[in-house]
Amino acid sequence: MSIVLSCPSCSTRYRADPHAIGLKGRRVRCASCSHVWTAEAEDPSDLPDLQPAPPEDEAATENKPHTAFRERQAKKRRTLSAAAAGGAWGGLAIACALLLTASWMFRVDIVTLWPRASSAYAAIGAEVNPYGFTVGELTVTRDNAHGVPLLVIEGTISNLDRRARAVPALRAILRDEESESLLEWSVGLQGPAVPAGQVRAFRTVVSDPPPASAQVEVVLVADAAPVHSMTPEAVAADTHAAPASAHSAEPDSGHP
Repeated sequence: MSIVLSCPSCSTRYRADPHAIGLKGRRVRCASCSHVWTAEAEDPSDLPDLQPAPPEDEAATENKPHTAFRERQAKKRRTLSAAAAGGAWGGLAIACALLLTASWMFRVDIVTLWPRASSAYAAIGAEVNPYGFTVGELTVTRDNAHGVPLLVIEGTISNLDRRARAVPALRAILRDEESESLLEWSVGLQGPAVPAGQVRAFRTVVSDPPPASAQVEVVLVADAAPVHSMTPEAVAADTHAAPASAHSAEPDSGHP
């Protein structure tokens, strides 16, 4: 005599030996869907034989829900990690873009505070004037006062910055035909700050210039420090520093 078992998952039915099932039932596995359940006797019928599930398969099946849960959690962690990494790289890209924009907009201020940065801007083809001023065209004439020859130098400076700047220090230089310096003196500029985009005129006079003078150069200087003026008649405020921006002209041989 045999009994019939029906899989509660897929409804597949099997014929089984009642002695194999026992009075209290037995855990078996469906050959069709691998579902495991506790088998009990049913009415006999022409059905395939049922194979009892091995104990190790039973344990493996019971662990399947936990494995699936762990896999879902691991996938969720990977997704969150990828999102966090993407956000971090995106934030870094935005920060770099803002930094580059600021470094270009405030390039004059940056080079003013850190002059060595001018070489970095020059490397990308951007010449930055750290002083915010440029010297315009010079007018050089010769004069005579009570028999003493005079050299009169006139010109302008332009404020290239986007804000008002204090008047800079200037230095005038007389050079010979071989560009050797013959005489240097400081040009004193007074008055309020020069507004953005505005021009300020200057004039300086040197008496009894060296006869070999062939060229006049006016340069911007950065830091103030005392120097010796070669002629007391020069309109000057003593300063000493490295030249930043310059303009030169040849002295006019005639008299105004």
